[in-house]
Amino acid sequence: MLTSRTLALSTLIVALSACKGTDGDLLRTRPDAGTADTAVTPRPRPEALSSWQIQLSGTLDTSLDVRIYVIDLDTPSAIIRDLHAAGRIVVCYFSAGTAESFRDDARRFPSASLGQPVADYPDERWIDPRNATVHAIMADRIAKAANAGCDGIQPSGLAGFAADTGLAFTRADQLEYDRWLAGAVHAGGLSIGFVEIDARLAEDLLADFDWNVAWRCIDAGCPSAAAFVAAGKPALVVEYGDETRAAAVCPAAKSLGMSAVVKRTAELDAYRAGCP
Repeated sequence: MLTSRTLALSTLIVALSACKGTDGDLLRTRPDAGTADTAVTPRPRPEALSSWQIQLSGTLDTSLDVRIYVIDLDTPSAIIRDLHAAGRIVVCYFSAGTAESFRDDARRFPSASLGQPVADYPDERWIDPRNATVHAIMADRIAKAANAGCDGIQPSGLAGFAADTGLAFTRADQLEYDRWLAGAVHAGGLSIGFVEIDARLAEDLLADFDWNVAWRCIDAGCPSAAAFVAAGKPALVVEYGDETRAAAVCPAAKSLGMSAVVKRTAELDAYRAGCP
């Protein structure tokens, strides 16, 4: 059952979705979920050079002594409470740019909003960021995350304009949607991370997003994270390999001002060879 706070947050976010053409300025404010006079208390945020773990498959291992846990949106709230009790910052993941067939809201996406399957992820399809129902679905996910106790959101799929989506939206449409999403997350007092590898898009959205997650980029200097690091915002990086890979990744990441974790595969299970 939704709480009154969740209902109020959902109402606010849906209202925000109607505010288009503002170039994100309105959405960068943080109104309260209940009244306009009382600010939402921001939740703990990732901090620069913090230890972290990301696990999106398998039985969640909550025993790691790390500051940040990135976990799936559908993780039970009792587990999130336990992580909080252990002093962890909890970031919840979902795709904001694709329809994931395994989500309980998958059938809500209108057929007109669905594009091509995502390369390498056949159980996901690109979605149209201009679609009002897509906005409503994402608003409900953000409310769900806030109600479950998530401190932040790590959304993927925010650079679909550059992919073969089968949909006719533009880079400008993408920017509008990404800024709307960030504003909706901020309205609930949560933080949001930028996860795409597009360095120019990262620069354009620097003011709207609170931290960055980069992938397999240490050898190239992680250009998509550079603007965040330069602005003093936290930047995290995922590399693949085993314990031997960590010996090279950890000092290289630190020299770039980033927090690294080494995962065995893109399945992102419990395995972690991380940096202190």
